[in-house]
Amino acid sequence: MKAAAPYLSAGSALVSAAGAIGQGKAAQNAANVQAQLYERQAQRDREIGALNARRQREEAERLAGTQRALLGSQEGGSGSALLVQEDLGAEGEFNARLAEANAEAVASSKMTQAVLSRAEGRGARQASYFRAGTALLKGASAWA
Repeated sequence: MKAAAPYLSAGSALVSAAGAIGQGKAAQNAANVQAQLYERQAQRDREIGALNARRQREEAERLAGTQRALLGSQEGGSGSALLVQEDLGAEGEFNARLAEANAEAVASSKMTQAVLSRAEGRGARQASYFRAGTALLKGASAWA
């Protein structure tokens, strides 16, 4: 049995090394899948932001149309009433751009999370190589 001990130790080291590498690959694959989910969420957030901005612009146009109709029914239609209409149009565009900017900020955060997730996966895989190397060295020391 003593003669088989080094072989068993070497076999155990190989199995441990292979298991460590397998765990590293699995961790990297999981991190990549998570990164893809973050990227999809970022795209969805951008689409939602664009939709909200479009809705904001449409609402501003409806409001401007209502104001034009009201101004048209009154005499004059100039001066401060037109300035108010101009200001509301600018405010509507500002709100639309704000919706786009907010969505882009959320999307950017998700893209950062995707990058970090991939980096964690690479780190896990690299760590698995060190664990595998350690297992092999321990197995090799049994021969000495």
